[in-house]
Amino acid sequence: MLKSLHPNSLLTRSSLVCSVQMKELWKESTIHQKTRCWAQGMEGWRPLEQIPQLKWQLMAQGMSLMNESDMATLILNIFIRMCEFYPSRDAENAIVRPLPRAKRLLSEPNALPHIVQLLLTFDPSLVERVTKLLNIILEDNPQLPRAFSTGVFFFILMYTGSNILPIAKFLKYTHMKQSFRPDEQQSSDIMQRSILGQLLPEAMVCFLENHGSVKFSETFLGEFDNPEAIWNGEMRRMMIEKIAAHIADFTPRLQSNTRATYQYCAMPVVRYKQLEDELFCNIYYLRHLCDTLRFPDWPIKKPVALLKDVLEEWKKEVDKKPPEMSVDQAYDALGLKTGVGGHEENVVRKAYFKLAQKYHPDKNPDGRVSHTPSQYIPIFSLFYSTIFSLAQIASLGISH
Repeated sequence: MLKSLHPNSLLTRSSLVCSVQMKELWKESTIHQKTRCWAQGMEGWRPLEQIPQLKWQLMAQGMSLMNESDMATLILNIFIRMCEFYPSRDAENAIVRPLPRAKRLLSEPNALPHIVQLLLTFDPSLVERVTKLLNIILEDNPQLPRAFSTGVFFFILMYTGSNILPIAKFLKYTHMKQSFRPDEQQSSDIMQRSILGQLLPEAMVCFLENHGSVKFSETFLGEFDNPEAIWNGEMRRMMIEKIAAHIADFTPRLQSNTRATYQYCAMPVVRYKQLEDELFCNIYYLRHLCDTLRFPDWPIKKPVALLKDVLEEWKKEVDKKPPEMSVDQAYDALGLKTGVGGHEENVVRKAYFKLAQKYHPDKNPDGRVSHTPSQYIPIFSLFYSTIFSLAQIASLGISH
């Protein structure tokens, strides 16, 4: 949004313009350094000369010494060297307190989100450096449990490159240390404790925790179909598409205002069609584990624990009750019309996002109706999941 004040100070007009139009208006001298501008994410109208993004794009003159990627690389390298020069642990491996100043400043709300959002460039060099910097900044950092609120786990898993090892190291160190509100529909303890439980299959979360970052990287990039991991490129693409749809409203905002920050909203659990007929128990897919022709000597680390978990899972299956709501009831709960033959996924996503934002305890701590906000989030997630689990719904005989 651009607000232009005409020279005679009597005429005022407001209009939406893109960055290309801004450059044209600047060349035509329709706007100038005192023109007041606003974009989503800004607190209020500010003169053009006080907005860094526009100042560098429009007012800067002469030949640039570096492009944006080279400049970002240089700055990230400086930050990495600064943080490495002041480690979080001393020579005896004791945690240093207070936290070194460089790390403390870079982990503050006015800095960390913008570092994280560089992941959305998808530039392999920048992504690798950002991930390395985040690993250093968040080591032994009291701010670590709130890192998820920057959207870092969404952005980092959207990366399509193959240099995954730094990302895997980051996930291994951080995924179980986030103070998020878990989805109560999650099946196991690790899926409720891990921030990755909403994004990756349970087997992949267990694989990361049990086998470390190196083997996880190999699996994440490959095609695997065995008792401990079912994962392939199609599943990775589907995960990326689901995350991209979830944050679709943010990326245009970031393009119009590079100082905008992501407002976290929990994402419904990703359901993978490749796993619809699989039963995961302990750390194994039971169908593959029982396939003695393909996997005759697959090692079982804790046989007694596996047997107990299989019996417990069998009991859950026997006692399982079908969901109490139909798809139309889920539509109605999300405020969407019923009896119209369904809605596009982006429409359902926006309805879910709107309600989740409204009742999220971090955004609206006093927004109580007849339930507490913390009770609403898993309910909305259930509605959303119900609508997009049509195959499962049909198998249970629930009307659409």
